[in-house]
Amino acid sequence: MRAGPILAAALGLLAGAVSLLRADDAAEKSRRGKELMAAGRYAEAVTPYRELVDAAPQNPGLLLNLGMALHLSGQDAEAVPRLEAALRLQPDLFPAALFLGAAHLRLGRAAASVAPLETAVRLEPDNRDARSLLAEALVGLERYAEAAPHLRRLSQLAPADAATWFSLGKAYEELAGGAFRELMDRDPESAYGLALVAEARLKQDRRAAAFVLYRQAIDRAPNLRGLHAAVAEIYRATGHSDWAAVEEERERKLPRPDCPREALECAFSAGKHLDVVAAASKQPSAAARYWTVRAYNELALGAFSRLTALPPSAEAYEWTAQMHREEGRHLESAEQWRKAVALAPGDSRLRLELALTLRMARDLAGARQVLEELLKTSPDLPEANGLLGDVLLAEEQPERALPLLEKAVRLRPEPPQGHGSLGRAYALVGRPADAIPHLEKALPADADGSLRYQLARCYQAAGRPEDARKALAAYEEIRKASPPPETASQGPPITPP
Repeated sequence: MRAGPILAAALGLLAGAVSLLRADDAAEKSRRGKELMAAGRYAEAVTPYRELVDAAPQNPGLLLNLGMALHLSGQDAEAVPRLEAALRLQPDLFPAALFLGAAHLRLGRAAASVAPLETAVRLEPDNRDARSLLAEALVGLERYAEAAPHLRRLSQLAPADAATWFSLGKAYEELAGGAFRELMDRDPESAYGLALVAEARLKQDRRAAAFVLYRQAIDRAPNLRGLHAAVAEIYRATGHSDWAAVEEERERKLPRPDCPREALECAFSAGKHLDVVAAASKQPSAAARYWTVRAYNELALGAFSRLTALPPSAEAYEWTAQMHREEGRHLESAEQWRKAVALAPGDSRLRLELALTLRMARDLAGARQVLEELLKTSPDLPEANGLLGDVLLAEEQPERALPLLEKAVRLRPEPPQGHGSLGRAYALVGRPADAIPHLEKALPADADGSLRYQLARCYQAAGRPEDARKALAAYEEIRKASPPPETASQGPPITPP
């Protein structure tokens, strides 16, 4: 948040407040406080402001300045009650609302930050700091539909701000994902659900799987526009231009949409994507969810297009890196993460993403180097400790991995994956009794059965044969239910029209 202009304006409020104090030293304390704040010596400014508040505890301007000094010096827990008191005494005190929301947000209280930040936005609708913090809080609470209007307004206020376009695009992606999951929960076998899954498979370059799903969707909804065109695209990509011509002709022969009856499709075709979203939200049908997903995807693409049209930024490289990674192009993704890190070297999250992508590309030495450098500056970052431990396990160095994995689980005990890696490390160094509780906690993340197999071996080594038998039986069930890798990769054949 850009504190400078807001801070100056807020400090200006103090002049009137001091006149209420009759003590001769009040003006001197006020002057000293303002000088310290202007010099960035916020912790030192707390003392004179605290003394002023003690003398006039019901003065909103003094409470505000004390709250700001506390917040800007990192003492957010103390700042909150002062700022709350200032806002109670003067509900239209914009800086109090803004800094109160910022303090809650930095304390990890996103839900508590929303109300004061909404007040700040209401008081100053064009203030970028207030809207930016409110959007951040709403995104953190996964309230993307509420965050999107604020991000759109920010994109208008600062069209050259890469971070805003990136956040807006990500919010639209999350909203598309939510609408997609809703459709899958309600009617996964509908033509609309099949078409969306087919589109996702096509983006993953799984043409054969997409082809089958598009064919099924056509069987269920022969007049759904776009399906024959998608099949034609697959035909052309696989060298069957004659078959593609047949599907393109079928697409051309479909009737034009009846706009009074198919208003969502007509609005989508006209590029009125926000209108599609608004209208579809009032309809519970599978078709409404389908057009919602497609509209949000187009909105996301538009935001990311604006992002990439700006000068190079960490956000633009991050988006490209994510796209490459989703497509399985991990080496290209890693190169984009490196460019993002070069523009934001202090962002530990970007360096973690780079390391993760290198791990996915099986560049273990590269991932290890990135993580070891990151841990020099951020030794207590649980994700970095856990990922480095996982890399060392992959390099068959469980003894070196063990303390890192123990630290990762101690710092952040919730994710089951961390327990799985720690359990494997204990098993590999010959400590099955220590491995068992962690492997048990990791079972919800055991997609391929490998953890159950490892757990069975640990049960056996620990003298628990019946538990070992059950774990091994569960592993066999998962293994039998999974198709062989070669079958999954080959996919079904692409047949003529």
